[in-house]
Amino acid sequence: MEQASSWRKNSKVTTIINSLQNFHNSKSKYLLALHSCSESFGIAIKDIEHPDKLIKSDVFNIGRSLSNKLFSCIEKILPRKFWKQIIRISVAKGPGSFTSTRLTISMARTIAQQIDCSLDSISSFHLMAQRLYKDLDQNQIINPFWIKDFLPRRGFIAGKYQLIKIHKESNFHEFSEIISPQLISNEEEIYPSIKASNNIEKDIISLLHFSHYCHNSNFNSHWGKTLPIYPTSPIDNKNKNL
Repeated sequence: MEQASSWRKNSKVTTIINSLQNFHNSKSKYLLALHSCSESFGIAIKDIEHPDKLIKSDVFNIGRSLSNKLFSCIEKILPRKFWKQIIRISVAKGPGSFTSTRLTISMARTIAQQIDCSLDSISSFHLMAQRLYKDLDQNQIINPFWIKDFLPRRGFIAGKYQLIKIHKESNFHEFSEIISPQLISNEEEIYPSIKASNNIEKDIISLLHFSHYCHNSNFNSHWGKTLPIYPTSPIDNKNKNL
């Protein structure tokens, strides 16, 4: 009980539902989104059978304790007895924390395999694009742009994106990932570019909207195709994007 209370103090509720008594029921069909590419672990669910399509989400600032608290955090949002009612899972696949991203993807793959549901994946930079493109000059918004993050003594991790369409029915901003996040040397010029910034509270909701868009589009995403992004290789220091 004390441990649960501690997590509550370290978490931020991004969507508040006035009454949760009827949120979990035997007729619900859930979309589950997981994002752990930073030191915060974001979880969001939506019951697509609910007439108001309410979203329940939370962000747990648990740092490097994810391996010990992964199951418990998910159960806090969606009790295990309802996991069989998950019809689709989405996960952020990096770049980000190597260990946390790998753990969450393994968890998502396991659940998707066991209950035989689709598993959608998208890069954390791709999710950021929906927030960050608004920082561009008005005449640049419809053109390709880069999102980059600096690595000391290594260069930049950067990905290239372009706005394609805004899907109002699922509230999903569709971007093309022209170049997935990878290591870029300091000598290469990328323009226009925006500095990567984490906002898990918003990005976990965007990830859920992505999942809803995939569901409405009847995409079949097999769990076996979801792998983490490793922009830098721990073996040979060369670009590596899995």
